[in-house]
Amino acid sequence: MTFVWLDEAKLELSEAALYYQWQEQGLGESFIDQVEAAARKIIRDPTLPREFDPPFRKVATKRFPYQVIYVIEPETVLIVAVMHQHREPGYWRDRLDT
Repeated sequence: MTFVWLDEAKLELSEAALYYQWQEQGLGESFIDQVEAAARKIIRDPTLPREFDPPFRKVATKRFPYQVIYVIEPETVLIVAVMHQHREPGYWRDRLDT
């Protein structure tokens, strides 16, 4: 199975990491580490988290108020968003061509 990040999700990851790095030296790297840990959980078993808003699934990061939002397609796990948990839920729904 292929693992693909939408450009919007990559941008969200980058912007949040820069914000945290600006807040405290090393915090941006820690944020990226936590998002990567969430991504590894998805890779190990993408079907483990149930759909919360079909077809979307999510895995929370530790220490940071972010969730990795993704969908499972026939041959691909598609990372749709790196979403802050307290901001405008669902803004990423229109990123899929379904």
